[in-house]
Amino acid sequence: MRRIALISLLVLAALAVFAIVRYPGKAPAAGGCNADLWTHVYRPKRLRILTPCTIIEGRVHDVGREADGDLHLGVIPDDASVLNLANVMHGGGRLVVEAVCDHASTLPDVTAACAGYTSAIAAPAVGDRIRATGVYVKDRENGWNEIHPLSRIETLR
Repeated sequence: MRRIALISLLVLAALAVFAIVRYPGKAPAAGGCNADLWTHVYRPKRLRILTPCTIIEGRVHDVGREADGDLHLGVIPDDASVLNLANVMHGGGRLVVEAVCDHASTLPDVTAACAGYTSAIAAPAVGDRIRATGVYVKDRENGWNEIHPLSRIETLR
């Protein structure tokens, strides 16, 4: 019994090490972000800034317009190291990329944050390969990493 317990413990430890190495949740620093967009993020304390500006590339898996007024993209990143375990386990292996103030919202916090501003970012199509530039954060409510707010998006060929 002890031998089985020890082997099980070693297997679990090996899986944990693999997951941490494969999905460290890190993004390279870059330039080109619009710092003024941060003033339009509602309840910004829910987001912890990991990298003030980064660029990721990947394929758009899903596109949605959420009740919070943001355009939400689910992106399968080319570099999986930008994902953390929450992205993998609860986000389906996708990185959330959010353009703030994409459309009107009835939520008071959002209305105040977006007053006088509407995003000019056009939604890509599902299946498009993109390059996204923005603030790389950890969403404290969901536990996953994301780009929020998105400064720029380019469709790649």
